[in-house]
Amino acid sequence: KISAAIIALTVASATAFAPSAPTTRTTALFGAGNTDPVDPTMNGIDDNLSYSSFDPTSGDSPAVTRNNNDGVWVKQRARPRRNRKSAGIRNMVRENIVTPANFIYPLFIHEEDHNTPIDSMPGCSRHCEESMMKEVGESLELGVGAFVLFPKVDDALKTNLACEAYNPEGIVHRSIRMIKEKYPEAIVVTDVALDPYSNQGHDGVVENGVILNDITVNQLCKQAVSQARAGADIVAP
Repeated sequence: KISAAIIALTVASATAFAPSAPTTRTTALFGAGNTDPVDPTMNGIDDNLSYSSFDPTSGDSPAVTRNNNDGVWVKQRARPRRNRKSAGIRNMVRENIVTPANFIYPLFIHEEDHNTPIDSMPGCSRHCEESMMKEVGESLELGVGAFVLFPKVDDALKTNLACEAYNPEGIVHRSIRMIKEKYPEAIVVTDVALDPYSNQGHDGVVENGVILNDITVNQLCKQAVSQARAGADIVAP
């Protein structure tokens, strides 16, 4: 009932603000597109107006000139639309092409033996080891070759110094080795951050409510090196 009411309200609003039906139009401009021919010279198009109009082709420095066929013409060095006039041309000259190989698949992982939906991210789950490996294998078949790991760490392992972040037997390090052993062609990215391992809820070491930047950087360096040693291709950000 609520959905029906919303749809009805939307239709009513659209109708209220929609233009009147083009019953008096003499062209198809407001229908499937204008089908009336347009005189490229634009000569005499303003003759029947009740007011005077400016001629852009007049004067010593006109904004618009005329081409060899007397049509109005904007003189310019480049005609950019030449590179976009057809699908074939666009395919030939385009510089940016997004393919599955350009994507990085975020994998949320935990120590459980089953997957757990992430309520705040509909459609996403925290994966167990078996599911993580399955996702990697299927993604590689589809052309997605890069994966970034985000762990959920047991609260008992969290400390202010976040030492678990560089434990070579931690969840991230083990996951890196598992993926690289079975799928050496996969690109494994890690998240260099202390917050999953901190009992303070911060991405840094805390003292009296203040983030200790130097100590935090020290811990982050340990984490980054340990992840690289485990086989990570990219430590980020």
